[in-house]
Amino acid sequence: MKISTELVVVILAILFFYLRIALLRGKKKRMERDLALTRRKVKGRSKGAALPQKPKGSPPFNVSNWFLVAVAVLVILAGVIMYNKMFILGFPLVNDAQFVDTYSKYWYIPVAAGIIGLSFCITIDKPRLDDEES
Repeated sequence: MKISTELVVVILAILFFYLRIALLRGKKKRMERDLALTRRKVKGRSKGAALPQKPKGSPPFNVSNWFLVAVAVLVILAGVIMYNKMFILGFPLVNDAQFVDTYSKYWYIPVAAGIIGLSFCITIDKPRLDDEES
């Protein structure tokens, strides 16, 4: 497989996505540590009180806007279709050869934009004390 500029752009977008996930995980751990220290200072509570836990099986991340997730996935799929010379499942979407040649070489732009957009749709829950209301 030949490494091209287009492929490097998509790889950088994927690395940005994973870097953002790693930063969110680190932020969540820092917030949980700060909450644990705050809980130790609250009166009437033992020093070893456990933090409130989310139910088992719940994901560590949340989605801020499902509509934006759908848009980002559609943009990525548009880039994949452009990469395949405007064919989907063997059927041509566009019959104009000049249009296909002009725009299919820019397939990496919607793929990278969709991945970066998807990275901003993911958030974390702020940990709360037991007595705080939602």
